[in-house]
Amino acid sequence: MRRLFATALLLYSVHVAADQWVFSDQIAVTSVSRGNVFHHLDSSGRKSIAASGGVVAVAWEDNRTGEPQVFVAFKKHEATEFSKELQVSNGHVAYAPSIVPVGNGQFLVGWEQGSAVWIRKVSIAGLDPLFRVDDSESSQITLAAPKPAKVIAAWSRRDGRYSRIMTTVIDTSPETGLHVAKSQSVDPKALAGDQLYPALAATQDGVTVVWEDRRRGHTILLYAHAPAGKPYGQSVLLNEPVQKSKSDGRGSGVTRPVLVSYDGNRVAAAWMDKRGYQKAYSIYAAFSQDSGTTFGANEIVQDAFAEGFAQWHPAVAGNVQGQVVVAWNDDRDGNPSIWYSWKTKKGWSGDHTITAASGNGEQTNPAMVFDDHGMLHLVWIGRKAEGEPSQLFYAYAKYQPDRE
Repeated sequence: MRRLFATALLLYSVHVAADQWVFSDQIAVTSVSRGNVFHHLDSSGRKSIAASGGVVAVAWEDNRTGEPQVFVAFKKHEATEFSKELQVSNGHVAYAPSIVPVGNGQFLVGWEQGSAVWIRKVSIAGLDPLFRVDDSESSQITLAAPKPAKVIAAWSRRDGRYSRIMTTVIDTSPETGLHVAKSQSVDPKALAGDQLYPALAATQDGVTVVWEDRRRGHTILLYAHAPAGKPYGQSVLLNEPVQKSKSDGRGSGVTRPVLVSYDGNRVAAAWMDKRGYQKAYSIYAAFSQDSGTTFGANEIVQDAFAEGFAQWHPAVAGNVQGQVVVAWNDDRDGNPSIWYSWKTKKGWSGDHTITAASGNGEQTNPAMVFDDHGMLHLVWIGRKAEGEPSQLFYAYAKYQPDRE
């Protein structure tokens, strides 16, 4: 009886609160996969979707050519379907594209290919030439665009036995073409373990980078902030470590951070985290009120109804109105579905599903972004069942707090 009551309460709360975000029906980004074709939305920092100037762009990798390559597709806001996919990469296998807007209906895509990281400007009109960012062995590139024609890139560069996080500034203005400034290390000290999977946030006051760090023999999340025009400061621990038993591991089990700047000079971070004796990941978040210089206490994002279920693939979006939304996938309703929660003045909202991204089959790997008008854009991977070929889907939403 208690379980039935709890289930009813959950369904009621989801229905009432979720109506404040009114989502569209799903729109296919890609056609139905044939054979053993699979799509991935797994860029470092989860920057797989971007919006600017009335256009939404999605970047992903799939193996339709027989090996993984990077593709992009576009949709104008008034359109009811996405454009034909454009292949961005060629040659060696390519992975994990990140995409950001650079003005005038154009976007910059960064990806990993042939043990190097590459960038390319793309638009509905077509593709610009390729550009290699780093001459060294590199991977896991992510991007942030604090203003038109200026992009910050971060990636993991091989440096002897380990890898370290590097960043640079990319000028994309038409007058200069792609101009990549000299790169710098986020944490220039001697390496004692790998630095992996960077996430970026950029404001007018500076740049903040979060990454997975292995210097302690287990994974922690560190961040560093560079004030505008200055080098990065000291690396600081983002997650609150919880000592586990020997059988459960030495650390908290943190992975795959995501970052977003919002409301001028604030920054939000989210990540997957195993606390205490948890066997599965939960989603945690932390907030900075000073452009990413410092972060507050860790906060658990999902509600009590998620307990006992693993949460995967967190994505975060924030806008100039001060709204922050975190999405992920879990299978508490029997199938993997996309869930989301947003930050309120009193804490986190309850968890909510999206009709277009839940139900039968599998809906996983969300990525999302706000546009300049406060519209929330979401993309995810859908498949009929585990192991089946995949397809990409998209939906958008507008916040309506007075709707019941």
